[in-house]
Amino acid sequence: MIIGLMIFACLSSCQEVIHVDLNTALPKLIIEANISDQDGPYTVLLSQTVSFDQNNDFPPVSGADVQINDNKGNIDTLVEINPGTYRTTRMHGFSGRTYTLTVKSRNMVYTAISTMPSPVSIDTLITKYRIGSVDKLLSVSFYDPKGIDNYYRILEKITNIQPVQGRVIQPVLGTIMMDGLLDGTRINVQTFNQPDLYTGDSVIVSLQCIDKNVYNFFMSAFQSGNMSTTVSNPVSNISNGALGYFSAYAVRYKRIVVQ
Repeated sequence: MIIGLMIFACLSSCQEVIHVDLNTALPKLIIEANISDQDGPYTVLLSQTVSFDQNNDFPPVSGADVQINDNKGNIDTLVEINPGTYRTTRMHGFSGRTYTLTVKSRNMVYTAISTMPSPVSIDTLITKYRIGSVDKLLSVSFYDPKGIDNYYRILEKITNIQPVQGRVIQPVLGTIMMDGLLDGTRINVQTFNQPDLYTGDSVIVSLQCIDKNVYNFFMSAFQSGNMSTTVSNPVSNISNGALGYFSAYAVRYKRIVVQ
């Protein structure tokens, strides 16, 4: 079994990490945008950076003009439903299509492009006791398509409990990996930074197929030691210096009740 994200990080090329001095830099726009092959609506979150000595609450950015279009000529103008939260009204995600995000805010235009890969299904979920502990670890298995460069993001969500101190419900980054030398094989991965699991927990695992640029963003976040998507590292697929990412991904889910 291949364990953890560190092994997969070694199979990828390192990204140059460029740090922004958040004490002196002007506020930067943060964009978190996703579209999937599942039914919408989809959400775009806009916020901005603050000085490092301020609380880690990124103020929302309202009043922006946000659009998503695909290479088939479909265009969707998003509606702001809450401060900084914008929602699609009719766009649908399909594997193989290329999507462009355009954000106009405060006399600046930001764009990002992402192509949605084909989905990969989860084959098996297995739990086993962590050594010397009463909680359990989860392993995910799936078959990687041969001859294709595949990039994955694996997330877990415990559905039967509320967030409490000491139990992470869903890691922000999850497990990020590429197939690399594992191309065309059955991949077994013990997810990274996973929540503690106990008998009776109901867990939904999502296997996202992401494009290379989104993989680079999440990997740079990991390499910089930041487990959040709002990182001070501008390895991004968004233009004009915005932080964050735009991901068009295909996803498949599988549920397990821990025995």
